[in-house]
Amino acid sequence: MENEGAQVNVARLVRSARYDAKQTQAGLAVRAGVSRGTVAAIETGARSPSWEMLSSLLAAAGKQMRIELEPLDDDVRRTVAAHAGDTGAADDLSMTVTLMEGLADLEYRFEGIAAAALLGAPIAVADPIELALPDGPEAVAWLTGLVRTGAAAVTPLGRKYPLEGVTTAEGVARLIELGEGGRFSLEIWLRTFAVRFVPAEDTRRAVLVAGEHATLRAQPLHEIETTDRDAARVLRLLREQAQDARA
Repeated sequence: MENEGAQVNVARLVRSARYDAKQTQAGLAVRAGVSRGTVAAIETGARSPSWEMLSSLLAAAGKQMRIELEPLDDDVRRTVAAHAGDTGAADDLSMTVTLMEGLADLEYRFEGIAAAALLGAPIAVADPIELALPDGPEAVAWLTGLVRTGAAAVTPLGRKYPLEGVTTAEGVARLIELGEGGRFSLEIWLRTFAVRFVPAEDTRRAVLVAGEHATLRAQPLHEIETTDRDAARVLRLLREQAQDARA
């Protein structure tokens, strides 16, 4: 921890842990068994603590460190650059959208990993594909049509099997409510979608992406969240590139 970059990172780390614990420098110092001046020096980068001292300071703030190895950012940047211009994800999903007759007329949007892939992330799109529909009668009517004709199977989140025999918009609406948070699984054309109804203003915030068979709507880059560590790093780099381009 003796180079400049490490000092800055450690300073931020200790300060952030102390803020999260709502402690003063003096309070943290007492709990860690060091002087307030030591805490202040570390938080300003004037002093680089030993590993043992850093661990003690974080423990005093109710935190602990876990170190994991990950690819260099340069490696990820090269992967992203090599993927530039690849329209495979958009072409694949655009075919699916054309088969889901009527979906293109709704202000839907793909979200999560699917949206990231549409926006240039070198990430494979796997089922279930996150799909948000605008909450309203049009989307319910579209879904009702799919269920009524047997083109799609709907399984409310938390249920094991699709619910059958639904033929009306009112029935579909009640079916959706059975899912946890109104979420449900939609199986159609050998693809599975994780669907949720959201306010129409949310789905209107979408980036248009041209596919071979249709134009797709994707969740904006800055709104995408994922628990996948590798995908999260790619998203961070894409956001940095977007910020650099705007600058």
